[in-house]
Amino acid sequence: MLLCTAAAQRGSAFCRVLGSAEQQSWLDSGLELAWSAAAGEEVADECAELLDALDALDVLDAGDDEGEAYEGHGGYDDDPTARPGFYADQAVGLVGEALAMSIRPSAERVETVLKTLRTLLSMVDFKLGGEKPVIVRGGEPRPAPGPLVQREEDAEREVLAAPAVAEAQESAQAFVAEVTPSVEEFAEASHWD
Repeated sequence: MLLCTAAAQRGSAFCRVLGSAEQQSWLDSGLELAWSAAAGEEVADECAELLDALDALDVLDAGDDEGEAYEGHGGYDDDPTARPGFYADQAVGLVGEALAMSIRPSAERVETVLKTLRTLLSMVDFKLGGEKPVIVRGGEPRPAPGPLVQREEDAEREVLAAPAVAEAQESAQAFVAEVTPSVEEFAEASHWD
C-alpha cells in the first residue's frame, strides 16, 4: 500500500501541471484518503466512494474537445500521448490504483503503478533529452535510464527505507517539488503552455 501511495503522490506532478481543476480536486481528495489507508486507517468505504466519483470524472472528461484542433496535424488522433490530458489522466489513474489497493491489495497493482510512473517520467526524459532514439542490439547492455527515472528509482528505495508513513509522504512530496519544473518544461516543449 505504501509503495503504491507514494508512487501516486510522486506522479501527481503530471496532474498538477497538465490536469483540469476537477482532476486536481479529485487527486487531492484521493491522495489524502490513500495516505490515510497507508497509515492503517479504515477508509475502504470512502475509497470506494471516491473511486465511483472517478468514474463520473472520466465521463465528464471524455466529452472534452481538446483534441479537435489537432486532428490531422500529428496531434491527438495520431498519438494519445500527444495531448496533455493523457498525462493528467495517467496521474489520476495512479491515485485510483492506490485507492483500490485499500480495497483489494495486489502486488500486480503495485507493479503496474511503478511501471506507469517510470514510463511517464521516461517520456519526459526523452523529450527533454532532445528526443534522440537509442538502438540496443541483442547482447548489448541497456543504456542507463534518464535522470528522472533514476530519481524515481531512488525515491522507491527511500520509501522502502522510511521508518514511518509520514516520512514516506514527505519524501514523495519533496519528489513532486523536485520534478514539477521538468514536467512544466516538458509541457512547454510540447507546446501545451
